[in-house]
Amino acid sequence: MEGQRGNYGRITSMALDPIEKKPIARFHPGTTVLSVGSYGCTMDCPFCQNALIARAGADDVPWREIAPDELVAQALELKDRRCIGIAYTYNEPLLGWRYVRDTGRLAHEAGLVNALVSNGMASPHVLEEVAPLIDAANIDLKCFTEEGYRSLGGDLNVVKRTIETLANLDTCHVEVTTLVVPGLSDDPGQISAMSQWLASLNPDIPYHLTRYFPRHRMRDVPATSVPLLFELAGIARAHLNDVLVGNV
Repeated sequence: MEGQRGNYGRITSMALDPIEKKPIARFHPGTTVLSVGSYGCTMDCPFCQNALIARAGADDVPWREIAPDELVAQALELKDRRCIGIAYTYNEPLLGWRYVRDTGRLAHEAGLVNALVSNGMASPHVLEEVAPLIDAANIDLKCFTEEGYRSLGGDLNVVKRTIETLANLDTCHVEVTTLVVPGLSDDPGQISAMSQWLASLNPDIPYHLTRYFPRHRMRDVPATSVPLLFELAGIARAHLNDVLVGNV
């Protein structure tokens, strides 16, 4: 997407959120994080739930520049509102990984935590730079087939490597989310395979199964059936100890 790679420090969205909203449910529950996002993404999901900024370029959406030290200062000012750190979210934060790295370093120096919400499409070099700075992460696992990921402009093995890398760090709390999209990730066999693979890393990884709603280029596809969502959660619970259902 033209212009989206030069998004260092260009913030389109900012809010003080409960950390559970990320969703990161099992890391300092009851606290808040200063959530920030820019524009652009490394994938092209037709069901994108936040396309207004995730599919935008520099000329498509209003933004303002906030330097890493300014962002850390703003988070520190919110400590009286239970703010424990900064969440890099809304669009794909690893598209601007240098900003995450630079801000993350300053945040740690200030005693703040860093939370990452990402699609997991990161090269080994980016993971090497960013992963040691991340205290909590929620990574999207959009489906469990290479064909499915290719249709979204992604790579299943890259995402699995990201989840595994973060899960193997003693310093990072990891949760995983699957948006249950009709025709892509609503197959019971896929959910079983995903949850078994996650359990092979750690059966205590919190796993979020989230209801899809019509968005972006899939406005004509109905929302995920609620009974199906709970059925899939039951399948996942056969392998994982902490399965959460969202958007119901």
